[in-house]
Amino acid sequence: MALYLTRIAASAYLLNQHGLRRSPKYLAKLATTGRGPAFHKVNRAVLYRPVDLDGWATELIGRSARSTLEHCLTKSARAT
Repeated sequence: MALYLTRIAASAYLLNQHGLRRSPKYLAKLATTGRGPAFHKVNRAVLYRPVDLDGWATELIGRSARSTLEHCLTKSARAT
């Protein structure tokens, strides 16, 4: 596995590893708002580490739940 992934490769990685469809354009938008995964810049190139993508995806997906009520309670607890 590559140590760093381009934005295109990061998009494919998120889909293959986590089932998340995030286009390279959307990852770029998230980078401007600070809501996306951590990244590195080398000149004009933006590079992502798989470990950062995994952490961001796990945070985005959240914990598993056994019922919709449990899911709602977990979600509201994270929001506060």
